[in-house]
Amino acid sequence: MNNTANKNIISLLELQMMIKEELNSAFSANYQVVADINEIKENVSGHCYLELVQHDENSSIPKAKVNATIWAYTYRMLKPYFENETGTPLSVGMKISITVQIQYHQLYGLNLNIIDIDPTYTVSEIQLQRQLTIKKLIDDGIFDMNRSLQIAVLPLRIAVISSSTAAGYRDFINQLYSHDYNFQTTLFAASMQGKDAEASIIAAIDEVYNDVDNFDILVIIRGGGSVSDLSCFDSYLLASHIAQIPIPVITGIGHDKDMSVADMVANTMTKTPTAAAEFLIDCAAQQDFYLNDIAEQLTSIVKIQLQNESYKLHDISIQLKNTASIIIERNKYFIKNFLSQQLKPLITLRFREIKNKLHFYQTNIELNNPKRILQRGYSIVTHNGKVVTDANSVKPHDEVEIILHKGRKTAIIKSYTKQPSKYD
Repeated sequence: MNNTANKNIISLLELQMMIKEELNSAFSANYQVVADINEIKENVSGHCYLELVQHDENSSIPKAKVNATIWAYTYRMLKPYFENETGTPLSVGMKISITVQIQYHQLYGLNLNIIDIDPTYTVSEIQLQRQLTIKKLIDDGIFDMNRSLQIAVLPLRIAVISSSTAAGYRDFINQLYSHDYNFQTTLFAASMQGKDAEASIIAAIDEVYNDVDNFDILVIIRGGGSVSDLSCFDSYLLASHIAQIPIPVITGIGHDKDMSVADMVANTMTKTPTAAAEFLIDCAAQQDFYLNDIAEQLTSIVKIQLQNESYKLHDISIQLKNTASIIIERNKYFIKNFLSQQLKPLITLRFREIKNKLHFYQTNIELNNPKRILQRGYSIVTHNGKVVTDANSVKPHDEVEIILHKGRKTAIIKSYTKQPSKYD
């Protein structure tokens, strides 16, 4: 082995120390850097460790990555300052502007020591992203779609997207059912915060869409939270789903500061879940008031019409009475003449005809009286209380009674001559 060549060989530590010395010498100043937070975590000592990344502008492919640290003594000051100014904690996906010192360690390699963070940059970046989202919604022609829908006169069938265990959902339900209106709610449970919130809420909206004919309105609610907790409501994908669902959407997302993009594209924005319930109650109350007002108007109109018709009937009654009196007076002579000269003779003639018929019937009755028949020598024979008209109905030795014009006799049948039957 060549000993001269061995003089150029250095150890790994020597190389690392050379790099460290060169870097610390070349990059001794502080640098203002813009990057996205790819990972972030705190340890028990209070230090904050981050992985910073820069993505390609036209894709999500990383172009550069580096580790960074905010030491505990600095983090104790930067964290509350940043959160107070931005309304949100440092989180994954956030774009930040930081002041860093470049450090190189022989064991841990290159690292950025963060000594300051500019919260105004992050706020501006959030607002910029919101504006870009709004512009895209407008350019796509969907920004005003849901706001243009007409809310049903009585929105009683309500689809609700919320966490099933959220206090905001309980507040909404308690307020809604504190009145006697016949509301019908169906919960589509979703995660309302965290990294899964956007996808979960969109999935719930898709469920409502699949059954949209059974609902009058969609309510999306959650309680208050930090800006980061509510960041999903500035998502283009979520806002586009809200904008395009074909029933009116009410949001009650529980924040009092900036309006989210979801609020902007929804048909109606309320501040809290309770306020969303009160809005629906007001809709029902307005219709209730309207119907009561209509009922009172109809009652008044009917009363007036009945009164008018009563007056008309009274006038008609008087007119009819007067007209009848005039007609009777005009026809009084005719009636009197008709009764005396035509009707009376006709009645007399009719009575005479009836009298003659009665006399004829009476004469016939008298002529057919059994007593008159007996006077002419006829008799009536009875057997067991029944008149005997057929000789075949009695037998020898039967006792019969003979009724004469004067008196009755009892006789015993000795014999009789059988009369032939018409069938013989």
